[in-house]
Amino acid sequence: MITASHYVIRNLSEVLEKKDLIEAKEAFEKFLARYENDRELKEVCDKFMLYLESRDKEVLSKIRSDLEKLKNTRRIRSQGGSGLWQRNRRPGLGHYILIT
Repeated sequence: MITASHYVIRNLSEVLEKKDLIEAKEAFEKFLARYENDRELKEVCDKFMLYLESRDKEVLSKIRSDLEKLKNTRRIRSQGGSGLWQRNRRPGLGHYILIT
């Protein structure tokens, strides 16, 4: 399953900060179509669609905080940890060389 990177989440946050709802809606729809199996992104997109209907400021602040949390977790997950595609990114690191 391919998930949206922290760059995508950052892009959504920046578009949301511009307060242009049409551009934000297009960005959310574009990334939701691209990463349709990403459940966390889908939840945030659903909340944004609810915000468009209600224009409730509390929902908007919840969306912003969810995007910030998601951005931080995706950044940590892509920079290291157990979720890497390659098991060892630096082979040979930590091995000692015997010099005689």
